[in-house]
Amino acid sequence: MKIKIQKPVFESIINQVLPFTEKKDNTQITSHILIIADDSLIVKATDKEIGIKIKTQAEIIKPGKITINGRKLADIIKALQNKEIEIKSENNTIIITQENSIYKLSSFDANEFPEFPNPNDLEKLEINPEEFYDGIKKVFPVIDTNNPKYELNGALFDIKEKTNFVSTDTRRLAVYYTNAKGKEKQIIVPKRSISEIKRIFKEDMEIFYDDVYLILKNNEIMFFTKLINGKFPAYEKIIPNQFKYILQINKQEFLSHLKQVSIISNEVRIKITREYIEFESISDETTQAKTRFLTKTEIDEFSFAVNSRYIMDFLNIINNETFELCLNEPNIPFMLKDNNFITIVMPLNI
Repeated sequence: MKIKIQKPVFESIINQVLPFTEKKDNTQITSHILIIADDSLIVKATDKEIGIKIKTQAEIIKPGKITINGRKLADIIKALQNKEIEIKSENNTIIITQENSIYKLSSFDANEFPEFPNPNDLEKLEINPEEFYDGIKKVFPVIDTNNPKYELNGALFDIKEKTNFVSTDTRRLAVYYTNAKGKEKQIIVPKRSISEIKRIFKEDMEIFYDDVYLILKNNEIMFFTKLINGKFPAYEKIIPNQFKYILQINKQEFLSHLKQVSIISNEVRIKITREYIEFESISDETTQAKTRFLTKTEIDEFSFAVNSRYIMDFLNIINNETFELCLNEPNIPFMLKDNNFITIVMPLNI
């Protein structure tokens, strides 16, 4: 194999695929990046749990395929000038040159590089790309991390006539209602994979799934992830059917005052009356913060305590100027709502 490619183009691609390589064990082929030169240049990386393939144009002098250690390749390309780079293979050695600079690296047998799943073998999720991106972005903050119940470390795609994206960290539940359609199935996408999808997602991507994989692809990029094998909690049973009080509240006003008291403590008591909403930090007697803003409600008095971060995560990610605060009793879950996105939050027992 022998190719020539401009450094900025190649560096951008390597930086995109590097997070998908195996980091801990350089003896594994998955620590390498696979480069295929044919009609176009294809770059692949995978740690067998997630993977990415990127297609680009380059001057292909001699077709072929090679593997190069991902970390070393990234460091070499970063050190070179913004000029053309030549990459070729000779007797199982990879040679990277640019003018008077030359690097020689060892390689694995490219034929042993892991195969990628074929999207043609999977079902297609019919969804507006903008709606898909908005949904994963909004449920992402509520996905748990390192939970012993492994299925909670991912987002549920509850695919049916109208698909829901769902996540929970056991203290709160986020649900994004979409118009997506597909073959009925519940799949759980790992948090790490959602993070990578947010980073690489393009508006023209198509989405495919089965029991094992989720795939996103367009003409230049294909991403895949293995799914979490588990059963997600029956989330719909947690969502209250009705509420005593539904308040329409200005987002910036509420968020500004909540942030003020959160400087002292994330544990906050919120008091709602007919004339105002008051925020008070819950902390020791030597430090305290309290603030309020004037508003009109139909509630005589209602107080509850909450971890302020749960509400701020919701408010920081919605786009509208107002949101709904839905309440029943002070010691049972309440709901935050913005159009087709809701978060159910457990209050604190103080």
